[in-house]
Amino acid sequence: MISLSTAFAFLLCLSTSLAGADGMTASQSGEANQKRDKDKSIDAPFPYSDASTYEQVVVDYGKRAVRLVPDERISLPGLMKHREKCFIIMSKKDYYLYVYEAQDGDTVMLARYDCAFGLKKGNKQKRGDMRTPNSTMAVPFTISQLADASTWRHDFGDGRGNIKAYGNYFLRLVTPGHSGIGIHGSTNNEVSVPGRASEGCIRLRDADIDDLRRNFAFLHMKVIIKDEKADDLPFERRAMRRQNIERKRHLDPQKVLSNEDIQNAPAQQGRARKAAAPARR
Repeated sequence: MISLSTAFAFLLCLSTSLAGADGMTASQSGEANQKRDKDKSIDAPFPYSDASTYEQVVVDYGKRAVRLVPDERISLPGLMKHREKCFIIMSKKDYYLYVYEAQDGDTVMLARYDCAFGLKKGNKQKRGDMRTPNSTMAVPFTISQLADASTWRHDFGDGRGNIKAYGNYFLRLVTPGHSGIGIHGSTNNEVSVPGRASEGCIRLRDADIDDLRRNFAFLHMKVIIKDEKADDLPFERRAMRRQNIERKRHLDPQKVLSNEDIQNAPAQQGRARKAAAPARR
């Protein structure tokens, strides 16, 4: 016959064996493992785009440029809680401009636009090098001016002369070591978005710069421009998965074009100058 003390010891041993090292029962431990697996899944990198999505070299008005398949605009101002907590992240690898907001210890994507960067890849070194500068989460750029650019014109040296080029707004950035860099529209150049064609600024479609300015942008807003090798940050992946956001472009950094490729690869014919009308006699 088993004594009460022996039975108590047996039950205590059984209880301990069913609990984890942190005191959880087997059921609680299983739930914790499922949560950890789910957290790993939401943080896991996304698969890269297939071969149908790639950087295409074109000759536009006699100059080389890069174009990609366009994606749909996302604009969700109704999700915004505090405008002053919004910030911009740009992916030079995947040709997107994102607007995020830090909300309640989490991050929500509020907008996504196609964008175009400087023709040449790499961090800007000097004026005229056709590169867009990089920044980081630790040392971001900021918006210093929300300028009306509706009458601004520019000569791209492609034979079209001095034409409207910036959309309605130019969001000037503080980019230490460089000047004149901003986010603007692409009047007369909308087919260049998404892609590489600018002299260093960031181009959006005209309707998208209007949307960004109206709904999200503000003075001193933080702006991060990731370099070409940088992939999605963990909080970006979590936001996309939680919000069920899909995208067309997620390029493998090992398969994208180099600057040498952009200059030498076979090119498609883009826009061309119109032939001059014959002189009247």
